[in-house]
Amino acid sequence: MKKMLLNISLFEIGWLVCVLGGNTYAIAYTLVALVLHYRLVMNNPLEWKLLAAVVAVGCLWDWTMVMVGVIHYGEAGSFGIPIWLVCLWLLFATTFMHCLLWLRRYLWLVPVLAAVLGPITYWAGTALTDAELAAPLYQSLGVMALGWAVLFPFAVIYAGKLDNEYASKQQDDRAQARSAAV
Repeated sequence: MKKMLLNISLFEIGWLVCVLGGNTYAIAYTLVALVLHYRLVMNNPLEWKLLAAVVAVGCLWDWTMVMVGVIHYGEAGSFGIPIWLVCLWLLFATTFMHCLLWLRRYLWLVPVLAAVLGPITYWAGTALTDAELAAPLYQSLGVMALGWAVLFPFAVIYAGKLDNEYASKQQDDRAQARSAAV
């Protein structure tokens, strides 16, 4: 339970730091948060694969939304999105194998939650940054809802797959150690 609380706290504080602090603070906080996550929360080395996948897909999704005009970031970096948003995706990715892992038991709920909560976070973020959602607002939020409803479940499923894969490997290693001791 302590690990889950630390995990969600690191993400929620990170959301505020990234959105309010901009690129420099986002990079500094994300590096510290990743070290803390690695040392105090992470228990599955396969999680690095998940982090890479979520960051890549998330950044591609945000870049696509910029390219089609759904959202505009005033301080877009060379990726077409701000660095603080890349940091935010990395922080978000750390939640899938910890405080969000319970979602894999309720896969029917995942697209619903994603379709509602994903766009809300963008809408809240635009109130705190120089980002702007395209008008009419309902269309921008609708596109985001659709994307989140499709992409978020894949991350939840992939996290569960990696979690099961690691658990199976640990079980196999224990079985081999027992048979070697005999």
